[in-house]
Amino acid sequence: MPRFLQNPHHTGLATQLAQWLAHCTDASLAPLALVDMSMLDASAHCQLSRVVGPSTPLLAGSRYAAYGELGPRLFALRAVESSALERLLTLTDGRPASSVLELATRDDTPECSTLQWLADAQSADDTRLYCRYADTRVLPNVLDILDPAQKSRLARAVRRWAWVARDGSLQTMNFAPTDTVEPPDDDTSIRFNDAQFAALMQTAEADTLFDMLNEHTPDIIPAAEPAAQWRRLDALLGIARSHGITNAPDQRQFITLAWSGSELFHSLPALAPTFDATRRGTMRFTDAVANWDNDTWDQIEAMADAFADAPATELQ
Repeated sequence: MPRFLQNPHHTGLATQLAQWLAHCTDASLAPLALVDMSMLDASAHCQLSRVVGPSTPLLAGSRYAAYGELGPRLFALRAVESSALERLLTLTDGRPASSVLELATRDDTPECSTLQWLADAQSADDTRLYCRYADTRVLPNVLDILDPAQKSRLARAVRRWAWVARDGSLQTMNFAPTDTVEPPDDDTSIRFNDAQFAALMQTAEADTLFDMLNEHTPDIIPAAEPAAQWRRLDALLGIARSHGITNAPDQRQFITLAWSGSELFHSLPALAPTFDATRRGTMRFTDAVANWDNDTWDQIEAMADAFADAPATELQ
């Protein structure tokens, strides 16, 4: 069972990334690999330092500096050979741990202040959280929810960003400063409104739930490539949310029923009263399940038997 819902790298990824790096021609910008060291083996830092070169701890001097060796690090890529790039990709293959970006420099030193700003998330109620965008499962979601002013501030430091998507392919995004009023330079944390914060929390649900299932009930997880498992899990969570099932224990119960029986169990007419209650908020899903009668369970088991030998299909 994979540790992460992340496919192995596509064949030819190193070549694609080398071609992307070849367009890094602005002397005021440095091509850097951003690596989340918390996802790698203990020896990875030494191996990367040996084949790529010295690195810069991204969080040094920030409120999250205590992450230390487990925090994200920036490795310079301008002068590395193709063999070093391939080694970097080998060490992070199947792990959502690395991306590459063109970052502004000052006296040949990476300008980390904007990246530290992006890492220090502050919610509308002033709660401060570490935004782990070095994790490439998180990165595209963070970039997607930035408002125009936040994107403009990021664009002053980052020209381009590339990362390995869940399916193992290379994804990229370009940034350009705009005339939008930006957050002030002395604002050291990025402020997410309630909608932005909720969107980030929702996009993390599938990975969080997968970790729980992988630890406690790995036998129910369907056999499929990791990216396909994520799509199925994310689709099922979308169905659960449409029925008012939004807290983690109830979502876990919903997924457990889907993957231990049929992913279509929720369509049984006998369960309509349950989902009416969960949508109204008058009953939690786990409490409703505890009150199902034998006839309901018989119908669920019959549906599971009917689909046991059918090929797995991804939910739309």
